[in-house]
Amino acid sequence: MTRLLEHHSLDLLARAGVAVAPYRAVASPEAAAQAAAALGGGAVVKALVPAGGRGKAGAVALCQDPAEAAEAARRLLGTRLGHFPVRQVLVQAKVRIAEEFFCAFTFDSMSRGPVLLFSSRGGIEVEDLVRDEPEAMLTRPLDPDAELPAHVAREVGHAAGLQGETLLAVADALCRLYRVFRENDAFLVEVNPLVRDAEGRILAPSAVVTVDDQADFRHPEWKALIDPAGSNGWRPLTPLELRLREIDATDDGSAIRFNEFAEGRIACMLTGGGSGLVTFDHMLRLGQMPATTFDITPGRVEEKMYLATKAILGRPGLTGLIYGGNISNFIPIDVKVRGVVRALQELRVDARKFPVVFRCAGPGVEVARELAATVAGIEFHDERTSLEDAVARIVALAGGGAP
Repeated sequence: MTRLLEHHSLDLLARAGVAVAPYRAVASPEAAAQAAAALGGGAVVKALVPAGGRGKAGAVALCQDPAEAAEAARRLLGTRLGHFPVRQVLVQAKVRIAEEFFCAFTFDSMSRGPVLLFSSRGGIEVEDLVRDEPEAMLTRPLDPDAELPAHVAREVGHAAGLQGETLLAVADALCRLYRVFRENDAFLVEVNPLVRDAEGRILAPSAVVTVDDQADFRHPEWKALIDPAGSNGWRPLTPLELRLREIDATDDGSAIRFNEFAEGRIACMLTGGGSGLVTFDHMLRLGQMPATTFDITPGRVEEKMYLATKAILGRPGLTGLIYGGNISNFIPIDVKVRGVVRALQELRVDARKFPVVFRCAGPGVEVARELAATVAGIEFHDERTSLEDAVARIVALAGGGAP
């Protein structure tokens, strides 16, 4: 999932007909002053990073004139918010707010479908509201239709206590926001606050849109919106994560999901989402932090496994590698193993000095065992060894701990 920068999110809302507070993204104090002047003098200046909590972190400034906007930009640019460097700021026209609402479209893991969250009490304290008064947040599961029916939007607004013109205008905005959600393959579209201003208009002074990267083949326009080095969801990508994305792009037949952890020492290439979670947790229980997590979907994977293994083992400071996963039924085990072994051979890895543990189960496992035997010292385990026991072996060999 990739969170768009706020000006790109606001662009999507505006194209769908949602009224937004005018804004400009700038990268210098001088440009911030010019933008504020063009927006009427007073402005709101925000750090432009793909992260929440900007208000509480002091990264949102209310400015009375262009000079204050320039000073706010000077204070924010070049700093870091969480893990993200602030390279741009958003300069936005002030809004005279009469009412604040909260709305979000996302997916519900229980119903496995879209859901609308709405409250007539929005703002930066919405998390406290949900904790202290959960009944104030309405949750409406939705049918995965192309459009949100107007009557459903009005029902939600009415249940939240809205009436009259405000109810109709909010319902219209909800229908348009759902269109943003559907047409952009979003995982989340959130507006907090959605406001009624002093003139009675419903508009969005801010927006969060998180899109599903796996749908990028349907959205060539994302290339202009998404910084390839931007984020893995909570911090900028590392050079190794960028390299794995390049490898993933070499073939559309399968997809790699990869994360790197700076404090880890043992490379983990345990494929299968459940396998990765189980082994990650077990390695932590044994006192070790994995250096990587890795998964790959079925497809033409041998070459990707070869390139990925070479890239991962090029990371300095590694003390070992564990490869494998749970029982695989989609492709023969030896296809993946052949790519990994090719990389180990080319890198001249001696597993008697750099521990390597394989744990493989499924069709082709005996061929995989023969391939692994061509690299001296690899420990090869099949389904008779649990994932947890395989993790314990690599921790004992490479990270310390009980065998």
